[in-house]
Parts: sequence; C-alpha cells; structure tokens
Amino acid sequence: MPFVVLRGGSRDGESTNVDEHVERLLAASEAPGMIDVYEVTEETEHVRGNDAAAIVYEFVAQEPVTMHEDMPLHMPYNG
Repeated sequence: MPFVVLRGGSRDGESTNVDEHVERLLAASEAPGMIDVYEVTEETEHVRGNDAAAIVYEFVAQEPVTMHEDMPLHMPYNG
C-alpha cells in the first residue's frame, strides 16, 4: 500500500496509506456538507518519521458530500 501525503485543502499535511489503484482520494472536509478531493501527482515528498518518500496527492476541489454518498472517505487520524 503506497504511503501518501495530502497537500492543500482541509487535510493539508496529513498522511495515510492507500490501495495501489487509488488516483483520486475523497477526504472529510472542515466545511459542513462538503468533501475535499485530492488527486495523485508525480511528486514525492519526505515525511518526518518515515523512511520511504510519500506520494503527493494535491487538493483539486471541494464537492458536496451528496455527490459521493456511496464512496469511502479518508477520515482524519487523531492519534
């Protein structure tokens, strides 16, 4: 599972793992009723505390959650 970091939007700087086929990531937004949409880039970035470089997913839009009711969302980790 690739390690990724999110750039822009409500989830800027968060990192997570995704399935290899994921090119578009939907994440919970701070805006009520909206989701942040991130798309994969060709960039990588070092994330402190990790040996492997993370693939950068860039914020591209905010969309109403009703457009994606059947899609899984990346939920923030508050560890």
